[in-house]
Formats: sequence, structure tokens, C-alpha cells
Amino acid sequence: MKLQQLVQSDRVMLGLTAPDADAALSILAERIALALEMPQTALNKALSEREHLGSTAVGDGFAIPHCKIHGIDDIYIAFARFDPGVEFHAPDKRPVQAMFVVLSPPDQPAAHLQVLSQIARVLKRKEFREEMLRARDASEIVRSVHHAAEAEGL
Repeated sequence: MKLQQLVQSDRVMLGLTAPDADAALSILAERIALALEMPQTALNKALSEREHLGSTAVGDGFAIPHCKIHGIDDIYIAFARFDPGVEFHAPDKRPVQAMFVVLSPPDQPAAHLQVLSQIARVLKRKEFREEMLRARDASEIVRSVHHAAEAEGL
């Protein structure tokens, strides 16, 4: 699976607010569950359980909340931006403003890891992180992901 195929404009959420990480995950679970027509409680539980194992924040204002969840057939990625950022226990202590949420079917562990790796690779690019934080709309987010993925050979 290629990252640029998975990040789509109808899966981009901008201008979100949340008081803390649990609330942020709950908001994301609610919106994604609605889009996927699945129970919100199951998704919220899976994301929260994974987050409690260890923060998915990677630093520089980004996190990659992820989980494996029954009820989907393919990997699903959503992008969310919180203004202002959310305390997410990041290694650099900075609030998280942007998140790539990755959901995978339980029977696709290799693809799950591949997608997480692709996201981590593009997030190493400072110019990409800056573009993602200042993008004004979903089309700019998708365009930035496509350019970064191509530049990384993904």
C-alpha cells in the first residue's frame, strides 16, 4: 500500500480542538467511525488502548495514533489537525497539532507496519511537517503528502 493512495481529502479533518489526548482520540474515533459505519466505542477503545501502551507522538508536533480493528477490509488513514495542539506525552514535550490515524485489519500486520514506516519517513522531512501545519485545506494536505512520498520514493 502506498501512502499517497491512502491519504484522501475526505479523510482530512482540520481545525479540531480537544482539551487532552483522550478527548482528541474520542473525537477522531467518533468522526472516523461515522465515515466507516462502525461502532464508535470499539474504535475509541482500540485507539485508547494502543495509546496507553505508549504515546504515539513522534515529536515536532506530530503523532501517529494507530490500531488494528475488526470490521474493515483495508488500511484506512485519516489526517487530523488540532488548533491549538494537544498534550500527547511527546518525547520532545511539545503539544501535538497534527495526527495521521492509521487503522488496519488485524490480518494485515505487515501492511500496517509498512504504512507506519512510510509516515515516519515523510515526517522526517522538515519542509513536509511545516507544509502540513500551515495547509489551509484538505487539497493542500493531500498534495503535500503526494510530494513528500514521491520525494522519498514511496
